Amino acid sequence: MDNLIDITDVDLVEVVKAVYDLSKPRGLGFLHFDPTPLSDEEAKRHINMNSRYPIDMDYVRGRACKFYVIRKDDRLFIRKSWECHTLEDTKELLRRIRKI
Repeated sequence: MDNLIDITDVDLVEVVKAVYDLSKPRGLGFLHFDPTPLSDEEAKRHINMNSRYPIDMDYVRGRACKFYVIRKDDRLFIRKSWECHTLEDTKELLRRIRKI
C-alpha cells in the first residue's frame, strides 16, 4: 500500500472535476477536446459507488484523464503515480481535493 494515497474523506465530485481540469488532450483527443469545465451533474456520471473502482476515467471530452479510485474495504485510494500526468499534477490534485 506504499504506492496508494487514502482519499476516503474527500468529495468524489470534486475529485472528478479536478482530474478533468488537470488533464490535457492526447493523440486524437484533440478532435474531441472541450475547454469547458465539468458541471457537478456531469462529474456525478463518472462515479459509481457500487463498483470496486468508484471512479474510472479514461478519455473524457478528449482529455486523457487515465485515472481511477480503488475501493478496499471501506476506504478509497488513488495511486501515487498517475498515467499521462506528472508528480506535480498529482500534488496539485491532492491540494485541490483536500483544500490544502
